[in-house]
Amino acid sequence: MLGVASTWDKRKGLSDFCWLSERLPEDYQVVLVGLSQKQIDTLPKGVVGIRRTESVQELAAMYSLADVFVNPTYVDNFPTTNIEALACGTPVITYNTGGSPEAIDENTGIVVTKGNKEALKNAIVEVVTNKEKYTSEVCRQRAVDHFDKDDRFGDYIELFNKTLKR
Repeated sequence: MLGVASTWDKRKGLSDFCWLSERLPEDYQVVLVGLSQKQIDTLPKGVVGIRRTESVQELAAMYSLADVFVNPTYVDNFPTTNIEALACGTPVITYNTGGSPEAIDENTGIVVTKGNKEALKNAIVEVVTNKEKYTSEVCRQRAVDHFDKDDRFGDYIELFNKTLKR
């Protein structure tokens, strides 16, 4: 499973990943991208830490290789990491924080009550063991259908024009 943040701390769910690493089956691997070297040095066994990357290709490869993207954010408005994961064909599990759940549907991920780490763990196992339900194709199509930047740009122009006419 993969987690990505530009800055990792309690509000982004870093401690939740540490909790998960101790409770998921041993064949599950937690990989976190965007950590500082100091954070990497203190990670528990079972968590692989990677420093922030500026390479879009490298980040896309990590999203694509993951079985599931996990975003246990406690404070967020509309995280682009959820959309990035979907665009790479990776299902998303997230807390019901802010706009985080809006990126996914029942075929592209699972929304969990904020702070419910046991439910988070169960959702990870659900997605990983039911890959035929949460397919890369469906995840990718959701990103294309709902989050294409050119389409959204056009939506904003239309909204501005309607507002100006009022």
